[in-house]
Amino acid sequence: MQDFRDTLPLSMQKGIVARNFAVQVSGKLLAVLVGLISVGVLTRHLGTNGFGEYTTAITFLQLFGVVVDFGLTLTMVVMISEEGADNERIIGNIFGLRLLSGALIFSFAPLAVLLLPWSAQVKDAVLIGSVAYVLMGGATLLVGVFQRFQAMWRSALAEMVNRIVLVIAIVIFAQLNLGVVWMVGASMIANAVWLYAMVRLARPFVRIRFLMDRHLWQQVWSRSWPIAVSIFFNLLYLKGDVLFLSLYRSQTEVGLYGVTYRIIDMLTALPVMFMGILLPLVVNTWSAGNHEEFRTHVRRTFDLFMIAAIPIVIGTQVVAGRLMRLIAGPGYEASGDILRLLIFAVLGVFLGALFGHLVVAINKQKPMVWGYVSVAVLTVAGYFLFIPPYGMWGAAWMTLFSEGLIAIITFAVVYHTTSAVPHLGVTLKAIFASAIMYIFLQFLPTPFVLLDLAVAAALYLIVMLVIKGIKLEELLALREARNAIE
Repeated sequence: MQDFRDTLPLSMQKGIVARNFAVQVSGKLLAVLVGLISVGVLTRHLGTNGFGEYTTAITFLQLFGVVVDFGLTLTMVVMISEEGADNERIIGNIFGLRLLSGALIFSFAPLAVLLLPWSAQVKDAVLIGSVAYVLMGGATLLVGVFQRFQAMWRSALAEMVNRIVLVIAIVIFAQLNLGVVWMVGASMIANAVWLYAMVRLARPFVRIRFLMDRHLWQQVWSRSWPIAVSIFFNLLYLKGDVLFLSLYRSQTEVGLYGVTYRIIDMLTALPVMFMGILLPLVVNTWSAGNHEEFRTHVRRTFDLFMIAAIPIVIGTQVVAGRLMRLIAGPGYEASGDILRLLIFAVLGVFLGALFGHLVVAINKQKPMVWGYVSVAVLTVAGYFLFIPPYGMWGAAWMTLFSEGLIAIITFAVVYHTTSAVPHLGVTLKAIFASAIMYIFLQFLPTPFVLLDLAVAAALYLIVMLVIKGIKLEELLALREARNAIE
């Protein structure tokens, strides 16, 4: 059945995208705030060594998680965005495939971890975390349903419930003086609530059922495996740094590095979230032959991402140390220096998310597989070379290398097929406005880092409006489109 949104004029569809992005950003910011509270409790309660063990266990599980995902979320969004799609049948079968494959694959995680030279705490945490990740896999898959039906507030609400339950459980376990394994167990509780909430909130659009249709599973497999391979190698070089660091250095150093990576992980959710919302629109635009409109989407999204990423990178150079002391507490001072370097990876993450999703939209996943494999091989080789002598600094530099290279390769694939080229005018204006913001942070700091960040963000926005890096008429146009839909 065709969704009524598909019949709207393109300007209204873009308004819906803007509205859903605004709603999800608001929800994501609240979720990040709650997430930062949970990180603060974890770092203070577990200490650098315990938080290192926690980070090692979670990172190990994430490698299995990407195998379970197998590109199913992106594949589902594309399949249910196509004309004439049987949404309930597609979603039910992919949901069943995700849960069944998740239970099977994560059963190997507690066995595989026994082969590694980690503490009993880490190995027990992997056992408990395996259940948590199976539940999370089902919940995150259903985000695609809300992306398709442009109802991301429902997904944001479910995620907020998940974060609140998580932080409550973590605080209770900390008060009871429980350790790493229990902290991972808190995720299992929160993820069970998350999955239940996602299923319930999806009911107005589709009934979520566990379906097993062998023919459809084969179709899903044929479309998702290139995405799965790409994501696996992508995660291998993104998360391999923590695993290699845990093999060659102490868990204390893993904890110092891991807490900065948690900050990066929270920031990377923004571009992935936006591209998830935009994906159905760009799929329809490209498949319908509206190539110039597609290129317009690319340019505007690039501008938006640079407006968001550049001030984050530049502002962090000033506030990194104070920010890490606020978030993680005493004992994590060295994380501020790592954050100043690692934050540059955000630029690669934003661009990689943009062009990586566009690769899926134009159906070039298979050629892109070799790009991800090449970057993974080079980066893992770099981990072997640089992490043993340089520790977390070697890991950080290799992360920058991998993020930058994959952004370049994905752009090349998209450009070769679509001739879409971003314009740099807005980017240059964002750099100028960020420089003004940097001067303020450097020379007019207050005793309160959050107040500095709020004032700096307002100053950046004002300068961008003045120099027309952000055009007020475009913001008003989006608001009018939203009102027209409502």
